[in-house]
Amino acid sequence: RAQGAGGQNGPENCTKSGAKGCTQGGENEMKTEKKKDLFPLVFCLIFTFVFLSAYWPGLLGMSVRGVFAHTEDVWVDLLFRWRAADLPAADPRIILAAVDEETGKKYGFPLPRVVYAQLLDKLKGYGVKAVTFDVLFFEKREGDAELDAATRRFGNVVHIYRFDEKIVDVPGHEAMQVIEMHEPVPQLKKAARLLGYASVQNVLDPDGHLRKTQLFDLRIQDPRDMNQMGANMDAASVTALMGIPLAELQARYADPRPRPRFLQFRRPVEWLRHEKRDEKEKQEGKTANLATVTSAYRTISALDLLDGQLSSAQRAALRGSLVLIGSTAVGYYDHYPNPFDPTAPGMEFHANSIDNVVHEDFLNATPRLAMLCVLLAMIWLPLLLLRFPPVTSNGAVAGFLVFWFVFTYWTFCRGTRTEFVAPAVALVLSFLVLTVRRVLTEGAEKKFIKQTFGQFVSPDVVDKLVADPSQIKLGGEKREMTVLFLDIAHFTTISEKMKPEALIQFLNKYLSALSQVIHEHKGTVDKYIGDCIMAFWNAPLDDGDHRLNACLAAVECQQKMSELNKDLDPTLPEVPAIRIGLNAGEMTVGLTGSEKKLAYTVIGDEVNLGSRLEGANKFFGSHIMVSEAVYSGAKDAVAARELGRVRVVGKDIPIRVFELLARQGELSAQWQQALPLYEAGLKQFHAREFEQAAVSFEGVLKLFPKDGPSFFYCNAARDYAAIPPDQDWDGVIKLTAK
Repeated sequence: RAQGAGGQNGPENCTKSGAKGCTQGGENEMKTEKKKDLFPLVFCLIFTFVFLSAYWPGLLGMSVRGVFAHTEDVWVDLLFRWRAADLPAADPRIILAAVDEETGKKYGFPLPRVVYAQLLDKLKGYGVKAVTFDVLFFEKREGDAELDAATRRFGNVVHIYRFDEKIVDVPGHEAMQVIEMHEPVPQLKKAARLLGYASVQNVLDPDGHLRKTQLFDLRIQDPRDMNQMGANMDAASVTALMGIPLAELQARYADPRPRPRFLQFRRPVEWLRHEKRDEKEKQEGKTANLATVTSAYRTISALDLLDGQLSSAQRAALRGSLVLIGSTAVGYYDHYPNPFDPTAPGMEFHANSIDNVVHEDFLNATPRLAMLCVLLAMIWLPLLLLRFPPVTSNGAVAGFLVFWFVFTYWTFCRGTRTEFVAPAVALVLSFLVLTVRRVLTEGAEKKFIKQTFGQFVSPDVVDKLVADPSQIKLGGEKREMTVLFLDIAHFTTISEKMKPEALIQFLNKYLSALSQVIHEHKGTVDKYIGDCIMAFWNAPLDDGDHRLNACLAAVECQQKMSELNKDLDPTLPEVPAIRIGLNAGEMTVGLTGSEKKLAYTVIGDEVNLGSRLEGANKFFGSHIMVSEAVYSGAKDAVAARELGRVRVVGKDIPIRVFELLARQGELSAQWQQALPLYEAGLKQFHAREFEQAAVSFEGVLKLFPKDGPSFFYCNAARDYAAIPPDQDWDGVIKLTAK
């Protein structure tokens, strides 16, 4: 018999020989999963080393800028432009004297030194406090004597020198770095109150921008005082304007330790407010030479200073000021782009740096150690987010990026440069890699889930498992479950009269409809064994009402059979019917099979008992036999009758079994009349009142002539009335067949 073969080769075989496969299959899957889970951790470890090495090569002893340095610099330039209107105003005491095109047209280029001498005298007459030349006077030329005299007359003048770093090959030795000094002509060197170097190679960024300043350089000494560390022209100008000794500035801003270039101490410049200034201020009906310029500082043409063509505002501004003299004529000045002007003259940068020193408002930089901690957090944050659904993790990353942008902009507005680019890139790259890996693995996982569970459970359940795979526990797992065995009665007789094609269509029609009922009641179809369906509840998804749902599915399957049989082929020798057995208890559920083919199934003694109950329906002539363990969880929702206590094959302890009749409240009028007669007969039967019991069961048979349990007990009661059982008879019915 097909059911018999299925009963022996299906659940029992799984219990005996499939348990090993279940365990091994599950363990293999679990081992694979554990190996995959190591990827995020290994990736984050490797990515941390690679990223930090790229961010700060100094960690590896490499004297190069990090790969994010330039991008971060460009980003800061953008921030300066965004908050241009909120930047601090420039110190009005710092003024630029521009040797512009108009000055060159009158005096020629380069400007004769005697003209510079005249300019110094004019500035002294305007009440200027200090003058710094952003002009190199290295070669002796005509007019040196006049410039020397003018410098001495003014008394508070800063001249500049320059140094170059060169690599020199020394025979028999390794190449060495030397510093070559370029000093002003001797008389100017002596006449100047202070000397400052104008070299910017050590702070010049690769894109030609000046964004930082180094006020002192430990590697050089002042050309006039070998005991004084070399100060740049900005530090010397502050001393000239404010009277702050160089030694005090050195103590405040100098790096006392010799360092490689990439570690030298530099101050990020806080660019000041740049605004368009109309320098065409009229004085006595004449117009100044400078056109409208974009600068943080008042800029006056050297020609206007020499000719005295100044407005009253310009004259007032010059008193007590520091004037930087330098060229702004095209082709005669070094231009260093700033965030506001791609062709700004170099003295604009020096003025800004002097202003920062005077007001002690350099742009602060977040300590490297703090940034390293931030980078570590950004790299490892996506690993923590993997435990959340993709929508949550994506939103969290977007939120962190927005937060970091707002935070860095907030600190920038308060004078601290906090890096945005490197942390943002660290977070995005780490998240992208882990997300791509997650998509690939989850894609394979979802495919596995759909292939494994798609044929067993409803699409809704599959969708839930795909959305949250953590609900599936690979490997064997013990849990309270309900198992169902459903068999089509008379199938052997029916199949003998049908052609193979028609037989398959018949099976598919009935099994599909019955499986749909099981799915609708949250059941999982385990397998089809010929004409038998094996299903279970409370796996893979939790179902606290698994007993109730299994009972409702069994009752509805019987109703579905009535609907299916309405279109029955009249040539069939038998009307198809189904027998169902239900049992609940602790079972083992999991994946079983080979590495190439796995099945999600349930095994255990309680499963075998469910199979026995399905077969026991033949003994009683019942349709849905359930154990007391099942009925206790559904008795408020279904109408049932007790079949008695039975001892199945392979079990020593008898169990109480019931037959489900209908949903509660849906029992037919005939059954409402017959059920009390049946219950009375069963009670009389167990009380050894066999003649009365037979009468009661006969009353049921008058209403339902084909009722199997009533027929069984009616015959048994008659037999016991004729030949009473032994005194130790306990009413247990021993089943001798599976």
